[in-house]
Amino acid sequence: MSRMRLSVVAFVALAIVAATLAGCGRKGLIKVNGEKIMKDDFYARLERVPVQTSQGNQMAGRYIVQQMIAETLVQQMAKEQSVTPTEAQLTKKIEFFKKQAGGDIRRALGLRGMTLEDLKRQIAVQQSFINVVSKGVTVPDDKVRKAYNDALKVPNTTLIRPETVRISGIICGSKAKAGKAYQVLKGGTEFSTVAIQYTEDELGKNQGGVLGPVSRDMPRIPKPVRDTAFSLQIGQYSKPVLVEGKWIIIKADQKRPKKITPYEDVKDVIREQLAMQSGAKKNNFREEMQKFTKKADIVINAQMYKDIGDTIKKEAGKALDIANKKPGAEGPGAVPTPSPN
Repeated sequence: MSRMRLSVVAFVALAIVAATLAGCGRKGLIKVNGEKIMKDDFYARLERVPVQTSQGNQMAGRYIVQQMIAETLVQQMAKEQSVTPTEAQLTKKIEFFKKQAGGDIRRALGLRGMTLEDLKRQIAVQQSFINVVSKGVTVPDDKVRKAYNDALKVPNTTLIRPETVRISGIICGSKAKAGKAYQVLKGGTEFSTVAIQYTEDELGKNQGGVLGPVSRDMPRIPKPVRDTAFSLQIGQYSKPVLVEGKWIIIKADQKRPKKITPYEDVKDVIREQLAMQSGAKKNNFREEMQKFTKKADIVINAQMYKDIGDTIKKEAGKALDIANKKPGAEGPGAVPTPSPN
């Protein structure tokens, strides 16, 4: 069941690629010295790019067609079972995403190459899946609260954001060079300017020395760096520190305190997860989806993809046949039990 859930979530992200760029026909996507590269040419090449899937390598176009069909089938099945996502459910999910994004939802979506409409479509598919799997399941408040309390005790839980310091650094191969950079800093030169001039780390040089956030329990960051970062006040920089053969001047750019996600913010998400777990045992989504797919009327007009609909339906039928065989009756002479109507 977990594999099925992951596949439903994954195909939506792939489908968004097409949705984001659709509707522009022969409009130019790129110009190189005034010469246009057309979106249709981009699409034609994109759909033939090989992608790694759970079934092995496939062309991106075929894979996205399959996933868009699956997306539609999940939503149609939710409608057939009278569990179509409500506006309240969709709005709650969008508000949750907005809160996770720090309030600036459009900026967060822009970084992912998505629009608000893309997000709504993605949430609608995910919620359709959740509603079908958890149909008829009720989770009491005490179980939700217990799950929340248990999750807080898990190491590296996502419910607890650790205290962090965002740092910049000047990384030098010799003590003498680091000392010279330190003297330039003391002379009043901007840290980013000194980093660009003196640091030997290419990434840091290109970003003006910016290295990113550091927490106390981040093992991949050397302990001297962590200890120094947390000893500094915002805007303060250290003397050169010897770290694994390099001399580093560390500056504290920003501090963010530890934060525990409030129960009220995540109780609905936890309730839904518990309902999914219970529903996975109580209901048989996989078999229901196979039945629904087998009887679906799938028409594909593009010649290169025409076989996909029949293939999907045949695979669903084969899966149903296997599921309906009696235990231990797989050998010669085995008689499959009739498929339930």
